[in-house]
Amino acid sequence: MADIAGLFRAMLRGLAWYAISTSILVSASAASPTEPRADVSACKLAANSNVYLSAGFGYELNCAPSTGTLNAFMLFVDFSDAPAIEAPQSLHDFFLPAAAEWYATSSYGALTLNVTADTSRFHRMPVTAASYGWARGLSYETHQTYIQDALAAYGKTIPPTDVLYVVPTANAAAISFSPTFMGDVKTRAGVYVAKKSVTFGLDAYKTWKYLVLNHETGHTMCLPDYYPFNGSATGLFIGGWDLMGLISGPSPDYFAWDKWRLGWLSDTQIECVAGAGSSTHTLTPLEKVGGLKAVVIKHNNTDVLVAELRTASGLNSASCSTGVLLYTVSTTTATGEGPVRVLDATPGSGGCAGDRLNDAPLSLKGTSTYSVPGWGAKVTVTSESGDGAQIRVDVS
Repeated sequence: MADIAGLFRAMLRGLAWYAISTSILVSASAASPTEPRADVSACKLAANSNVYLSAGFGYELNCAPSTGTLNAFMLFVDFSDAPAIEAPQSLHDFFLPAAAEWYATSSYGALTLNVTADTSRFHRMPVTAASYGWARGLSYETHQTYIQDALAAYGKTIPPTDVLYVVPTANAAAISFSPTFMGDVKTRAGVYVAKKSVTFGLDAYKTWKYLVLNHETGHTMCLPDYYPFNGSATGLFIGGWDLMGLISGPSPDYFAWDKWRLGWLSDTQIECVAGAGSSTHTLTPLEKVGGLKAVVIKHNNTDVLVAELRTASGLNSASCSTGVLLYTVSTTTATGEGPVRVLDATPGSGGCAGDRLNDAPLSLKGTSTYSVPGWGAKVTVTSESGDGAQIRVDVS
């Protein structure tokens, strides 16, 4: 009986050792460097404070709020050489409520644009429109003078707000484009008015329509320009995939990377790959509320690769191509120099809707795999449905 009991105890010790050994092996496998997933914090690249409008997280320039309510005040001006030929209300209605609704949709309800407008009349500027010498490369000082002239012409106290919109008559052809003033807005007497100011111009009325407000207000929230400043084609870096590049592009909604930075996407809607190995992810359309919106593959502390799913719906209903869009983000590349660059999965196709990058996405209907040169990263679309797309990410 004692021998049988001893044998039984030995068997139990053997089973216990096997369980412990198996547990150690499983734990070692789980911690293996071949598992590429990481906490999303590893992919939240910090903004570079030495790079103007760096595309990383935490950029500081007294930015307008991107969640909750962004408050703005709108006033209307005309000139002795360009008197108003319309009512202020008509110009207000040109921009709103369409631009506010665009933000409500793009932000999934996270941002409300609240604009107070004095549509009682146009306020005459003290000098002619032509005298401002409006030209690309408008100096900080000239722009500030224009804004302070508008505030003086308005002559009333404006409660402190986030953004001041200065809207000229459409008759003022000399005010040719719509820049954003990125410094604090104050009257000549030093009274604080707003964090930033957008001064609209003829390009809004003739070309970009109300979406110029969404582009320029993007700057007030410290988003960079994605078109090139060197005079090359507007779609050089990103095609028509974000209105911070080509405002009139067929797929103008903000990139998922920026929606994450702006607080419109939660960390739970992003998956981060920060090591070698293979992983699968199921993306849901950027245009729909909820679900996984982006897979971010970390290359180093300043560069990431992003995969997101675009469909021809919502704000992107005019898109001429759909699928998994790939782009790189560099936090050390300044605005206008290509901080975001769309990767063309269909080079040589000629593109669509007037730009070679507008058919860039991966899809089972066309090119389904793309390897990023020099990154050791490959993205493959493995399945597609109306509700989403599954991708495999391989990093070597």
